[in-house]
Amino acid sequence: MKALLISLALLISISTFADDKTTLNFPKKTSYDENFLLPSGFFNINYNLGWGVGDFKNFISDVSYRGFSIDSRWFITNHFAVGGQLGWNGFYEKHPRKTYEFDGGAATGVITTTFYNFTMTVDGYYYLMPEAMIKPFIGVHIGPEYQTIAIQFGRVYDEDDSWQFIAAPEVGVFVQLGADSDVGLNLAMKYNYIAFKNTDLGFDKGLSYWQGVMGLSFMF
Repeated sequence: MKALLISLALLISISTFADDKTTLNFPKKTSYDENFLLPSGFFNINYNLGWGVGDFKNFISDVSYRGFSIDSRWFITNHFAVGGQLGWNGFYEKHPRKTYEFDGGAATGVITTTFYNFTMTVDGYYYLMPEAMIKPFIGVHIGPEYQTIAIQFGRVYDEDDSWQFIAAPEVGVFVQLGADSDVGLNLAMKYNYIAFKNTDLGFDKGLSYWQGVMGLSFMF
């Protein structure tokens, strides 16, 4: 009889506890930030090809294979990043030997034209799909650049060294090398415009050139 009373008391206690759900502290559903895999930023080491446009193409028509840049960019939102870039480019062309006419006469010889610049820019980027392994982006670079542009005809040499302003819009894509990798490819096309005018060298409307950017990108 005593055992029966104890069993009834236990059943009543369990039933009462089950009905009073307000006393239960159920664990909350686990939540997470779906963007937690987004990087804080990128560090890029790039190799750059360059080719002239307009007046610059008339001055140097050869493609430049001498160009590199490094840049860092930090995300301030999931889509927007800011950063800075340092770059160097070298263009050179040796024109064929021929007779060139000028005011008062003509001369035969070989002309060489060169252009070198060092750029320092502040950059802004917008990433269209920051959560994806392939991240297309658009960007813009602005800042100062130091350049040396020269022409040589025989022993006659004319050089212009100056600081100028450069603006460069860019479109590109980051390609992650594996789902768990912190390394990717930085591929982009960039149009560079330099506010430079020198009528003696044939520049009336600024100096412009395209760049093809190919680099390694490291996420941090």
